[in-house]
Amino acid sequence: MKRKYIFSLILIVGMITGMTTTNAYTTTLDFTGVTIAFDISHGGYHITEADLAPIIGNLTAAGNTVIYINETWGIPDDVAVLFLTQPDDNYTTAEIADIKTWFELGDKLLWGSGDSDYMGFFNPYAINQVLDALGGIIRLDGTSIEDSVYHDGSAYRTAPNQFGYGDPLYDDVALAVTEGMEAGIIAHGPCSIIAYNGYDYRDLRYGQSVFPLVVNVIMTYSVNATSADTDTSEGDLDVYAGLTGGLFPAVVHENFTDIGSNLILSGEAIYTNYKFMYGQNTENGVYNGGTHYGQMLVNNILNYFVVEPEEPEPTNAFALIPLAAIGVIYAISRRKK
Repeated sequence: MKRKYIFSLILIVGMITGMTTTNAYTTTLDFTGVTIAFDISHGGYHITEADLAPIIGNLTAAGNTVIYINETWGIPDDVAVLFLTQPDDNYTTAEIADIKTWFELGDKLLWGSGDSDYMGFFNPYAINQVLDALGGIIRLDGTSIEDSVYHDGSAYRTAPNQFGYGDPLYDDVALAVTEGMEAGIIAHGPCSIIAYNGYDYRDLRYGQSVFPLVVNVIMTYSVNATSADTDTSEGDLDVYAGLTGGLFPAVVHENFTDIGSNLILSGEAIYTNYKFMYGQNTENGVYNGGTHYGQMLVNNILNYFVVEPEEPEPTNAFALIPLAAIGVIYAISRRKK
C-alpha cells in the first residue's frame, strides 16, 4: 500500500506560522508515538498544506507520525486517529468497510467535520454514510449556522461559546475537554449536529431530545444563533432549518462503548488553520478581543481520547539463552582463567 507522508513544506509552513503568530495562551499535545491519518482522497475544502501545517507541525513535534491517505486508499491498523475533512466524494462500499474494520479494532478516534450548506457547496452525505455503517447516533445536518452577536466580523464566522448543557449527567466529557478555555472558538461557515434513531433524524438539543449516555455535546453555538437551509434542499437533514433560539450543537462526542472507540463530529474542520480556526488569534480581531480557543479545544480533545501504543515489555535476554549454550559459555570462561 502506498502512503504519502507529510512533505517537509508542510512542516516549514507550520514553523513559519508559529514564529509569526503571538500566542495568547499555552496549550500542548501530551501524547507521543501515535500514528495519525488525514484522508484527503475524497476532496474537501480545508486540506491544503497551509491549512494542515499547524496541527501536523504540533503532532510531529510531540513525537507522533502523520500520514496522508491520498492516491491509494488504505488505513494501517496502527493508526490511532483518522480525520475525515469535509469530503465531497462518496466513499465506496469497500472503503466504508475498511473504516468500520479499523474503528472496531478499539481504542480509535474518528473525527469527522462538516461545513455549511451555503449554495449547496457541501453535502454531508459522504460522512453520514460512514456513520450509518458504524451504527452510531450522531450525524451532520444540512444547514448553515449564523450568529448575529458572537462572531468574528460576519454572522457566518460564528463563535460557538457554550460548554455542554449545564447538566452534570451529560457534561463530564464537555467539562474535561474545555478545561482552561476562557471563551469560545471560531467556526467559519459551519453546520450543526443532529441525531438519527434508525428511522428518522431528530433535534439533538437539550430539552428537545432524550440524550443517551454515550452522546456528549461538547460545545454549542450561542443562544443568538440561527439555522437556515440556504441551499433550499428541504431535505431530511434540515432538522434545524428556520429555527431560532440557538444552542445548536457545534462539537459532539459519541462513545462506542462496546468496542472502546470514540467519534467526534464538528460542524466545521476546526482542527485546520483555515481562517485561523486551529489557532489562538482570530482573523479579524472582532470576537473576544481577537482571542479564541480553537487550538486549545482540539488539543484537549486529542489529549483526552488518544490512546498511546503500549510499549513492549522488556525481555530478559539471559533467560532466552538455551541452557546448553550457557554451559558452553561457562566452560569457555573457566579455560580463560
